[in-house]
Amino acid sequence: MNTTGIIAEYNPFHNGHLYQIETIRRETGACNIVVVMSGCFVQRGTPAFTDKYLRTAMALKSGADFVFELPVIYSSASAGLFALGGVSLLDSLGFVDSICFGSECNNINILKKAADILNNGSSRFNSSIKALVKSGFSYPAAQQMAAEKHFPDASSGLCRVLENPNDILAIEYLKALKLTGSQIVPFTIKRCDNGYNNKDYTDNQDNFISAAAIRNLFSTKDNPLNAVSAFVPVSTYNILSQNTGRININEDMFSDMLYYKLRSIINTYGTAGSISCLTKFLDVSGALSGRIIKNASNFNTFTEFARILKTKQYTYSRICRSLLHILLDIYTDCYNTGLPLSARSHIPPLQVTPYARLLGMNRNKSHMLKNIKNTVLITKTADAIRSFKNNSLLISHGLVDFAIRTFEKDIFASDLYRRVSKRNNSTCPDEYRAGVIII
Repeated sequence: MNTTGIIAEYNPFHNGHLYQIETIRRETGACNIVVVMSGCFVQRGTPAFTDKYLRTAMALKSGADFVFELPVIYSSASAGLFALGGVSLLDSLGFVDSICFGSECNNINILKKAADILNNGSSRFNSSIKALVKSGFSYPAAQQMAAEKHFPDASSGLCRVLENPNDILAIEYLKALKLTGSQIVPFTIKRCDNGYNNKDYTDNQDNFISAAAIRNLFSTKDNPLNAVSAFVPVSTYNILSQNTGRININEDMFSDMLYYKLRSIINTYGTAGSISCLTKFLDVSGALSGRIIKNASNFNTFTEFARILKTKQYTYSRICRSLLHILLDIYTDCYNTGLPLSARSHIPPLQVTPYARLLGMNRNKSHMLKNIKNTVLITKTADAIRSFKNNSLLISHGLVDFAIRTFEKDIFASDLYRRVSKRNNSTCPDEYRAGVIII
């Protein structure tokens, strides 16, 4: 049976996501759609607009057959780790044949060529990127400039795709497929909205707008549900309207928690010690640590502090991810793979994602779960740790402790999200009481 995987955030689910699922069905005849979805925190370094349980229901009601949770150490990370986590989880399921992702260029051959160039970049190419970042350029800008210098024959096409956020992520998916030795076949479809970062909901094509534009509607419109109705499937609209206390969660709701965490570190370790402490968190450099400590007294809200810290070198999203990693205790050594990732390494998927936590499924497809042989399937939170300790696959590969640490980080992140998002006696389910959503 043809099974296609999607790696997504659905933040929230909108018409473009429905179009992707329907296009996969129509053009490939896929019998099953498997989604690996971010949990309570997403790749831009912020909490999800609404909790993972509502977003799972949105996906299932719009045609997905299975939704698995991408562990938070990957869902909140930069594009390379985000893609590696998603691809590894899909591969470890053992029954996914292909992966579909949106892109601006809509040309899989161009994307593959770009991925090969970046995967096989010379030491001089990588050194150029490091030097440019050190001199003050952001990583995306440095990568483009290095490509122009070291690959002049391919630089025009390469640089075009390196300018577009979904093309960049598509390249990372292709790199991850190669890094894990996956046999999953990639294909792409063109995004239908006017850009991943376009927040103007009036700038739409056939009622396709980005998730960023939908989130912006909720922060600027007096009656956002009416305004958003044209841009989301009816089932998504119904879920949003019936759960108004569980939507529009934003990073500023975590401001007090973040301030307490930063102040605790500074007060405990002093200036010099705090720099050493902060640089252990993922994405936090020595220079950024210094800026955090220097500007701590100016902290007001999460978003304002991120803007204060932003420089030419550090993009706003990079800053948000760094602050989120500090808040969630996500360190560089949380990963079972060496960082930074090397394109010349081969990483078994189980070493990246040692379990697959099922959030929801189509009841008519439950028999597919019997095909999962190369990872640990988690359907009950309370049984997870015991399952890890008794699993011969994890034991033989020495991955029990890694699985436990990673899963506990998911629970910790979800509990913080649940606590902060609680409003008007409405909150997302407790991690130990929430069951698998079945439709």
